[in-house]
Amino acid sequence: RINLSDQSDLMDLFGSDLPVEDGQPGQFAWRDAEFLRALQQGHWVLLDEMNLAPQAVLEGLNAVLDHRGTVYIPELGRSFVRHPSFRIFAAQNPFYQGGGRKGLPKSFLNRFTKVYVQELTSEDLQLICQHLFPDHAVDELHAIIDFTSRLDRETMDLKSFGRDGAPWEFNLRDVLRWATLLRRAGPSRNPTRVLDTVFLQRFRTLQDREQAYSLFTSIFPSVPEGDCLAMTISSAYLQAGSFWM
Repeated sequence: RINLSDQSDLMDLFGSDLPVEDGQPGQFAWRDAEFLRALQQGHWVLLDEMNLAPQAVLEGLNAVLDHRGTVYIPELGRSFVRHPSFRIFAAQNPFYQGGGRKGLPKSFLNRFTKVYVQELTSEDLQLICQHLFPDHAVDELHAIIDFTSRLDRETMDLKSFGRDGAPWEFNLRDVLRWATLLRRAGPSRNPTRVLDTVFLQRFRTLQDREQAYSLFTSIFPSVPEGDCLAMTISSAYLQAGSFWM
């Protein structure tokens, strides 16, 4: 997997001259990059954030994707032929989300089979989380997912709060981060304890944080407020704040 950006270069894909380890001062040697190694060995490559890549990178990939199936490295004066099992997959977010994304040329896109993926539903998130966190109560996971989905809807669709710092995106990453931190918290885990870190402190204003916390209490009405100084000692474990052993 190779993450692309507007700073990506063909050297990131194909390789470059690098200092020789334990070599003489000024001694350089060519080092293949991951993409070029995969091309020769027949591995699969995922190019992530494809529509952030500069034009030079797209043009450099053309010879690999078309009937030629080769990469020419001027520094070495030779061409590398792609392995029959070599495959390229690319992923990207819609360009209207901004962040430097752009529409790719149709001539480039036509070299791929395009698959459009819809946003994950709450049922999808529940299925994923129950698989990854079998020790979590199903009701707790459902509440975590419900809060994350409603927070995204309030800030992005309804725009009832959180206008400072927008656009926001609360999704599966946040759910997994929250559930992971809760699992590390041990037996006396409290969903409120990591709420501030994962969600509230991302908002720019105190009013927005209060709105987000109000939404949390409407979904977790019986959860006590987190106390970072709480200490619990039993014959099985010791817990001080979010530290547990």
